Amino acid sequence: MNRANRAKYPWWVKLSILGVPGRSGLWACVMISLALGVAGLVCGLQNARYLPGALFTLAAIPYWQSIRWIDTHGSWDEEPK
Repeated sequence: MNRANRAKYPWWVKLSILGVPGRSGLWACVMISLALGVAGLVCGLQNARYLPGALFTLAAIPYWQSIRWIDTHGSWDEEPK
């Protein structure tokens, strides 16, 4: 299967993986975003000023989409073979 070179990744994938070491690092970002979002929602139910913290759940979407895109079209190696 022909994989895309990292230089040809879409801008949103490049932005999501910027500074993140590999697939497990992106999964960690997904989990952290979801945990912060749930914490913001729970705290926001008690005190409304924390409710915007629930928006952290939206940050998980581009990380998860980047994982899917790279699994389908790219490679987790520095240079695809």
